[in-house]
Amino acid sequence: MDSQNITRRLVDRFDREVNYLRISLTERCNFRCVYCMPAQGDPFSSNPELLDWDEITRAVAVFAARGVKKIRLTGGEPLVRADVPELVAKLKALDGIEHVALTSNGFLLPRYAEPLAEAGLDSLNLSIDSLDPKRFREITRHGTLERVLEGMAATKKAGVTNIKLNAVVVRGLNDDEVEDLVRFAASQDVILRFIEVMPIGQDTVWGKNGRDACVSARELRERLGKSWDMSADRTRYGAGPARYWRLLGEGLPSDGATVGIISAVTECFCENCNRLRMTATGGLRACLADDHEIDLREILRSPLSHADQAHLLSSAIDKSLGDKKERHSFDLEAGGVTFKSMNAIGG
Repeated sequence: MDSQNITRRLVDRFDREVNYLRISLTERCNFRCVYCMPAQGDPFSSNPELLDWDEITRAVAVFAARGVKKIRLTGGEPLVRADVPELVAKLKALDGIEHVALTSNGFLLPRYAEPLAEAGLDSLNLSIDSLDPKRFREITRHGTLERVLEGMAATKKAGVTNIKLNAVVVRGLNDDEVEDLVRFAASQDVILRFIEVMPIGQDTVWGKNGRDACVSARELRERLGKSWDMSADRTRYGAGPARYWRLLGEGLPSDGATVGIISAVTECFCENCNRLRMTATGGLRACLADDHEIDLREILRSPLSHADQAHLLSSAIDKSLGDKKERHSFDLEAGGVTFKSMNAIGG
């Protein structure tokens, strides 16, 4: 085996360098958001099937040696697993890892904000799709807006100030709140990102309403431009695919507000893709929209030495990169294009 393969940079056949790994910690969630999961939930993997913290840390060490610098912990809801701060601390201690982020629905943050900050968490993405408590409950099916806002406040108080709000915009459900969400995020001194609803999973709002559910990035820009002076913001606010805009005008701070738009469906950004994904059971995915996975758990649980495992993991990563397509295959005319729901992939 090539002794250098464990230190080569991760570059796919389209010359895209990967430096960002998203890791799902669990498929489970205490919410049932309409764009993510069926109302009744999904069949979940059992606890023994999930990677433990040691297995995740050993896998990430190989990614870090290959040039991955940023890790995002997702789910499901990652905080439904115990001791996530312990994992954050383990990942922060790895050579090469510069940033560990968390995506959360916020419900459990009042309990975990301080331990996460003490462990070294660098940033938080918080999902808030509505500012109306009744509608928030309708979208999440189980969520409580007040508790989520308490979680955001607790995270700020604990010292994690790099916070972004994510809002998935669904036509006929919350698209009338676009301007209110902008004003709210600006009042909280956090960056808001609007996300196009994606054709993922069959029993979701897309599966029921198809492309009519999607409010396009172009439509969002037109809406924002009618309310405020709007200009492109070329600053990089993280490692994700959002394109950012600076808004100035009524109801915003004097220096304006920054808003991101993630055009996952209507304006492909695959040419700049810099990420791979690892599911909670150790499946390595090259693309959110591609159900093909390479099993890393089998390697991590093999009787081989950790050094030999590392070489096999590195080869598996190369295989995943080699299979990575030039662009995603979202089909605007169809229902879901993946068999798995978003919670099972790692949102």
